[in-house]
Amino acid sequence: MCVLQFVLGLSERQAAEAVRCRIDFKYALAMELDDLGFHHSVLADFRDRLAEGDRADRLLDLALARLREAGLVRERTTQRTDSTHVLAAVRDLTRLELITEAVRAALEEVASISPHLLDQLVDEDWGRRYGRPVRLGKNPTKPKTRILATGNDAVRLLEHLHRHGADCTSGPQVRALRQIMVQNYHHDTAGRLCWRTAEKEEGPGLPPSSLAIVSPYDTSARYARHGHIISWKGFSAHLTETCAPDGPNVITDVVTTAATTHDSQVLPGIHTRLARRGLLPAEHLVDAGYTSLPHLEEAAREHQVTVSGPLRSNATRQHRQNEGFARDDFHIDYDNQQVTCPRGQVSAGWHGPYPTSSPTAAPLIVARFTKSQCRPCPVRTRCTTTADSARTVGFPPRELRDLQLRVRTRATDARVEGPLRGPLGRGGHGQRVRHGHGMRRCRYRGQPKAHIQHVLTAIAVNLERLSRLSPAEETPRPRRPTAFQDYLDQREIARPKSWRTLGS
Repeated sequence: MCVLQFVLGLSERQAAEAVRCRIDFKYALAMELDDLGFHHSVLADFRDRLAEGDRADRLLDLALARLREAGLVRERTTQRTDSTHVLAAVRDLTRLELITEAVRAALEEVASISPHLLDQLVDEDWGRRYGRPVRLGKNPTKPKTRILATGNDAVRLLEHLHRHGADCTSGPQVRALRQIMVQNYHHDTAGRLCWRTAEKEEGPGLPPSSLAIVSPYDTSARYARHGHIISWKGFSAHLTETCAPDGPNVITDVVTTAATTHDSQVLPGIHTRLARRGLLPAEHLVDAGYTSLPHLEEAAREHQVTVSGPLRSNATRQHRQNEGFARDDFHIDYDNQQVTCPRGQVSAGWHGPYPTSSPTAAPLIVARFTKSQCRPCPVRTRCTTTADSARTVGFPPRELRDLQLRVRTRATDARVEGPLRGPLGRGGHGQRVRHGHGMRRCRYRGQPKAHIQHVLTAIAVNLERLSRLSPAEETPRPRRPTAFQDYLDQREIARPKSWRTLGS
């Protein structure tokens, strides 16, 4: 029923009503015609159970296993992965609105559990400030006064609950208020409550986006920005689908991550799940966000999967400005552990490989030239701009370097560029998945339930795509000869032939 709900874009009440009233739903669900159906709240209870553990992924496993048995999807084909941003089911709040709404949400929670605890705390001022959802906008009046007043109210509320209501301090809204207070306020040396700012000279600064809470009602949603255009609060959905030219496009994997999670970190998990389902591709097409040398090497070594996609460009100044000697202009001799510059100078030092702080970055070998080699060079300014500095060149180990060169060669091949521009990335199918099936906006709060929505959407999309397949056309059976025609044929008497008769 949940899959049919996402196929047709129904709400909870509409889905329950369809089960009670529509005969096609009763046939699809193998129900008796006089079956009374169920209450719409049953769907919410079912999602709560489905959010436990990996039950949502097991539901997708079951659907793909049926498609594999029917021969509609198979292993070692070509697949592609792309991501889209997903908006959380929360309002877009400023930091002041976030604090105010967090206090109001905590008051609502306490009032529903132990209202007597608020008798000694709440007065008319509290009722005026938190009696309804906050709407302050980006330019509220007296912002500094509101910031300090709201922060002091939050401190008083948390201290009051800690003294008188131990049971209420463990509620989700009170816990969210406590975390939001830590992330947005701090105490100075005099013990005064102060507002955190981005300038660390004025205090401890703000937490990173991967930890900062953006709504008291969904503490798993995060703020992220891609470039200078796209920014959102919520999650990211990563969809993997087949793209064989001789069959339907079937979504084979769904991942829901925090908005701040880098795309390259989800690639190992995708291959692990595809291996469990028996649907590993021979070639995996991705964009630049997913390509990292360690993960590409791991995919080829453990799963025999060729990941094709553009690698991120070299970060050196010479490469960015397209002038001077970049790393690729130096000859690397791994056997003798030395690097030769375009002017014929040989490096004096070879150090590493050093591990990097990022899990998606490859280990780095550093080759150094001396100042005595670089100072007299007539083209020194094309290598380094500082008079007293010498050039250093960083590069990955030999195995990863060879892989890097092969991937960059494949990325420029015309046969790769074509499939990358497909249904998930920029075509009509991708728009139907994101907008037609509502994947771009969360129906439910929390990352586990957002993942359930994405899994059910993927199954619904697969059903919709497969339903559009034209049935196998059978050759129409010719009409049998009549009795008189049989008589003529037995006597070998000529008769006019028709395309409708057998043997014509």
